Amino acid sequence: MPNPVTFLSHLQEHGYHPRSDKHSNALCEAIVHDLLDWCPRLREDAATGRLVYDLNFTIRPGTAEWNSDLVLGHAQLGTRPPDPALGIHHAPPSTVLIAIEIKAVMTEHRKNVKNRKRDFEAHHEHVHNYNQQAVAGGVLIVNAADRFASPLRLGGEATVHGNPTALVEHCIGQLRAVSSRGGATGYGLEAKCALVVSHDNIDNARSSYWTRPPAPAIGDPLHYDAFIQSISTQYTQRF
Repeated sequence: MPNPVTFLSHLQEHGYHPRSDKHSNALCEAIVHDLLDWCPRLREDAATGRLVYDLNFTIRPGTAEWNSDLVLGHAQLGTRPPDPALGIHHAPPSTVLIAIEIKAVMTEHRKNVKNRKRDFEAHHEHVHNYNQQAVAGGVLIVNAADRFASPLRLGGEATVHGNPTALVEHCIGQLRAVSSRGGATGYGLEAKCALVVSHDNIDNARSSYWTRPPAPAIGDPLHYDAFIQSISTQYTQRF
């Protein structure tokens, strides 16, 4: 399964803003499409109206709250089957079964990836405190461009990345270090993925996926294909 084209198209057309959720929403929609395309059980449950998805959904484990970028779960009572063209309803679920966190490191890699690693660890803890059977996934977008112009930077000057390959390698190493869950109990992510892009936020139309090393290759557990398959397998086995 190739990296999600619609997410790359979003970067090419709209660029990236750190305070916007539009880029993560575009990726979440692509993930939902690919999950339904890959997993017969997910596709069947969505088509019959038993499964819905939502974006930026607040999970409440005990007295805590955690906003998850993408959730899939049981539909509320009375939900009708979706339009066949869509295959699934976009609606808040009554119970979350899959929760996915989307994070990005576009510049200042070494500083920002530390925060992203902490975010992923907090994500799976909240998800599994909410429901031990729920599947927790994480996607890290890493920028391999040699510069990046942040709209938050005073003066509008682009930050230059001296050795993008080494920075990407470091970020992917930090993602590998995020706890991985074994079985249906305990803590850790059931699935994680690194999407490496070359996006300078200046010449957006030239943005592309970086697929050469150190980006995950086919067969690597951090490849997008393995991510989709892992979530599909966990869902089928548990639900």
